[in-house]
Amino acid sequence: MTCHAARRIGEFERRLRRERREAYDALIMAGGELAGYEHHHPGDFLDDAATATTCHVLERLEDRDRRVLAEIDAAEARLATGTYGVCEMCARAIPFERLRAIPSAPLCVVCEDVTERPARAGMATGVAAAAA
Repeated sequence: MTCHAARRIGEFERRLRRERREAYDALIMAGGELAGYEHHHPGDFLDDAATATTCHVLERLEDRDRRVLAEIDAAEARLATGTYGVCEMCARAIPFERLRAIPSAPLCVVCEDVTERPARAGMATGVAAAAA
């Protein structure tokens, strides 16, 4: 491995560690806030609605943070096995600019687009159906 490549790998390792700390801290904070809400004491309808909405948002944040941590785990595993920066679908190199923007990216832009296209089409169909 060249000095230049080793420096880049070190940069990604540091970024992933920092992103792990941030996601973990956010997960702990959301979990703590969620634990602070009392679900078993019914109150005013508006208070209950606000509590339910807040709990839903906090649960979604926890889900997102867990997903981010799993993506970071996977990226660190690719670093350890020497497959970091290689697209998991087409086995081509993921451009440095993409990795710099999204250090945990497992796919190149083309393959990411291919995997997201059906989901976007489903959302567009859902939006069109809702508008009808």
